[in-house]
Amino acid sequence: MFSHRYVPTAVALLSLVAQGAFAQAYPSKPIRVLSTFTAGSVADGAMRLVGQKMQESMGTPVIVEVASGGGGVLAGQTLVRSAPDGYTILHCAPTTIVATPFLLKNPPYDPLKDFTYITHMADATTSMLATINAPFNNIKEFIAYTKANPGKIAYGSNGVGASYHLEMSLFAQKYGVDVIHVPYKGGQEGLNAAAAGQIPVAFAPAASAYQQAKAGKVKILAVVTNGERYPGLPQVPTLKEQGYDLDFRNWVAMFLPTKTPQAIVTRWNGEVNRLLKDRAWTDKFFVPMALTPTGGTPEEFAAFMKRDMAQGAELAKIANLRLD
Repeated sequence: MFSHRYVPTAVALLSLVAQGAFAQAYPSKPIRVLSTFTAGSVADGAMRLVGQKMQESMGTPVIVEVASGGGGVLAGQTLVRSAPDGYTILHCAPTTIVATPFLLKNPPYDPLKDFTYITHMADATTSMLATINAPFNNIKEFIAYTKANPGKIAYGSNGVGASYHLEMSLFAQKYGVDVIHVPYKGGQEGLNAAAAGQIPVAFAPAASAYQQAKAGKVKILAVVTNGERYPGLPQVPTLKEQGYDLDFRNWVAMFLPTKTPQAIVTRWNGEVNRLLKDRAWTDKFFVPMALTPTGGTPEEFAAFMKRDMAQGAELAKIANLRLD
């Protein structure tokens, strides 16, 4: 006689078998990566390099699409609405994940519930820079000048609620400076504005700032990093070396939709981590881009995200963030 006691077990086994069969067949078509960074930016270029290696290891095209609209929120929405089959991936920075719940009255997703974490791919070294004719050459002089001229110095960021906006908001609150925020579509645009003398101060990726500093168009006040000086600018001290601190990590990471089969999450995590542990590859590509490879398990990244979200809530209050 057939016993109903075995029905749940049978269903569970069938589910495992189905997942296994799906994972074995994966990938069987091109994989789409939504990059929330502007075309030509350091982070977008990094994802394209990673995508090329993933294409080789997975045996299928990995297509990176620029999806920077709405600070990456539109890309986040697209991911949430995508089938959890491993064929749509989100590549983004804190703006999309950390700031969105505090920017919008009715955010279109919950970063802690609606995404599956692949891995924390890298930390980006940021530079605080000034136009070449600015009347300050380091952080101490910058703070003194802004305190003597409150509300008269503008700085460029990569958008409202974006990472550079959050960084300067934290810096301003911590060290008592009064500066005017001018949001751009990306860090590169803010850097270009400073290089053209249109804005006195900006945050930008250290690798991009290096090129403009080399051309004599900007001067780097400090690099913001959790570690050592940026090799491309060995003469420029870090913020911490100058006696100031900024507990903020400007990261780039990869996500899948929630409910993606664990086998696919594990596959992606393993492939990306394997690449990030390839010192010859990261030294050749990531180091010149001022990116520090991180990696780790999805669980470790989830724990990191919870801490980052808590910090994001505090920064939202400091920066008085709200778009709607």
